[in-house]
Amino acid sequence: MLLKSLCYILMLILAGFWSIQSFSQNRSFPKGTKTVYIAKMRGVRSDLLRNIAPIVETSISHSQYPGAVILIGHKGRFIYRGVFGNRRIDPNVAPMRFDTIFDLASLTKVVAITPAIMQLVEQGKMDIDQPVATYWPQFAAQNKNAVTVRELLTHTSGLPAEIPNQPKISNVRDTLDRIAQLSLIHPAGTKFLYSDVNFIILGHLVEIISKEKINIYAKNHIFKPLKMNSTFYIPATSLRDRIAPTEMIESKLRWGEVHDPLAHSLGGVAGNAGVFSDAMDLGRYAQSLLNGGQLPGTKREKTASSSHFLGPLAITKMTTPQTPADLVEVRGLGWDIDSHYSNRGILFPIQSYGHTGWTGTSLWIDPITKTWIVILTSRTHPFPLKDNQVAQDRRSIANIVSASIIDVSNDHLHNTGKGELDRAYKPL
Repeated sequence: MLLKSLCYILMLILAGFWSIQSFSQNRSFPKGTKTVYIAKMRGVRSDLLRNIAPIVETSISHSQYPGAVILIGHKGRFIYRGVFGNRRIDPNVAPMRFDTIFDLASLTKVVAITPAIMQLVEQGKMDIDQPVATYWPQFAAQNKNAVTVRELLTHTSGLPAEIPNQPKISNVRDTLDRIAQLSLIHPAGTKFLYSDVNFIILGHLVEIISKEKINIYAKNHIFKPLKMNSTFYIPATSLRDRIAPTEMIESKLRWGEVHDPLAHSLGGVAGNAGVFSDAMDLGRYAQSLLNGGQLPGTKREKTASSSHFLGPLAITKMTTPQTPADLVEVRGLGWDIDSHYSNRGILFPIQSYGHTGWTGTSLWIDPITKTWIVILTSRTHPFPLKDNQVAQDRRSIANIVSASIIDVSNDHLHNTGKGELDRAYKPL
């Protein structure tokens, strides 16, 4: 009887494996929903925006990602809203909704951690040019005593991209101990290397200085003031149907739990990933940055301290070039400006900035044309393809949107960066 039961279980496991393999070879996503709103606004060539939908629909038909939500703002108005495909195809098909909540992955770095650091700078509690060890003495081990907070923010710290040999099941204390014992793989301030480790440390610094867990800090000082009511770490189970699931990992669907392995091992709250949000909240965040940190519903002339979540100068600092002048990969503090990760396209000014997330999320903001683009997909559902088509889709959409904007002055306009040219002419 026991042998018969074991054989049955083995058959189920093999059947699941074969079905996954079959789906991998014959991946086919249903068409799902399509809802598009394009505003007619002076200064915008709205006819060009019609070219966005075919790009997304083609990628869905080629099973690059199950669905997408796109929201675009210009000068304080929505000029495009698109809802495509499905928010999930497993365990059952569910059409995409505008209010679908996505695992933001690395957008966490710029939606939660970077603004938190800048708030602490504004309060005089942190100096980004001080060594990290000033705030976390244990970090000085293995000759890391000179690495600064700025170098963490610009990914020039010299630390590795990940924690080597990090166990699947870990805890915060063990992870921090491992980070403290890491050695630099190159001298700080000399090279750009995108690293989750940098932002695990930055999240820890926020907790040390503020004496609040980063999920609580982000809620109280960023999300709540900005009325980002659908943005949080560790979503409530009651919201599960609104959430786009990500990857099938070890025969279990990541749904309402952070996809990132390191953040997941830390209980879903980390500096590198863990925040969930929807398009409207990210648009609200982007618009506040363009408004110099002004909170929704407040008047520009209001002088009370509650009128801004960050000041204009702090926003300018974190969104303008902060990497060493000799590096072609240009980053702000946390934000991408002109690196190989950029989804700026080629037409938006070099003064624009943004970030992406591994799960298929992205945000791009241009202070010159007063435009922002939110693109949310769940490209890892039910598992990611090797070719990341959403990266090219982001660039194509950015080119369409930037081309549509005509109410812009050419004064001080510069839309070609040294990073772009270096990548364009570098031999394949």
